[in-house]
Amino acid sequence: MKQNGPKTVMYLSAVKVRSKICTSGKAQSEIAEWCRCSERQVRNWCRKNTNISVANLYALADCLNCKPEDLLIAVEIPENKV
Repeated sequence: MKQNGPKTVMYLSAVKVRSKICTSGKAQSEIAEWCRCSERQVRNWCRKNTNISVANLYALADCLNCKPEDLLIAVEIPENKV
């Protein structure tokens, strides 16, 4: 059975996160404390596009003074996964 829904999934964009962190002037340690996560998690968000919990997405956006959707990108789902 073929689904007619969206063929994309939303991921946290590493490029957008890195850019927002650079322009915010905040240290990764400060962001980690604000988001109640490890500095390693913040580094991971900066390194590659990834799935993120809703709670972390909103905390990160709040910390970086932006909207959650400003940090997301749509990634196509491969045909064999739809």
